[in-house]
Amino acid sequence: MNKPARYHSFAIVLHWAMALGVAFMIGSGLYMVNGDLPKAQQFDLYQIHKASGVVVLWAVALRVVLRFMLPRPALPSSIPPTQRRKAAYGHVALYCLLFIIPIAGWVMVSASPFGLPTFVFFDWLKWPHIPGIARNKTVEGIANAAHWYGMLALVMLLCAHIGAVVLHKIKHSENLLKRMWW
Repeated sequence: MNKPARYHSFAIVLHWAMALGVAFMIGSGLYMVNGDLPKAQQFDLYQIHKASGVVVLWAVALRVVLRFMLPRPALPSSIPPTQRRKAAYGHVALYCLLFIIPIAGWVMVSASPFGLPTFVFFDWLKWPHIPGIARNKTVEGIANAAHWYGMLALVMLLCAHIGAVVLHKIKHSENLLKRMWW
């Protein structure tokens, strides 16, 4: 079976939309927790962050489905097997974290003592809380830690992901970006 030279256009759009979404999630999450915001603005940012997290969760689910449905380009033959394995493990880790982090956020919101709802798509859809964990400080604390440390791990993996693309371009003259660009 012939492998395409680049990813499918829909996969490319979804990849870059998710890249922007994840960057927004990291930035907004750090700012809403550490920024000097009036309570009303902080509340609004929390709501936007939670709603965006639901969208990221659905987007990553769609990415996983597309990964199995659409043909992917092969890595260049110049990339050794050990680096191919590292790339595969790195992608699996990225997908896992992109599921774990929003799910941990969902658990944290569901277990929060405040019980505030999450609205998605401009208050059109109310996202449900996970049943049976309402107002559970222990569950909330564990989910908070998973959310925080998951984000730190994701940032490190994203740096490695981007660094690998740059390294292959500079050191090996392999332009891997063209596979995931228009």
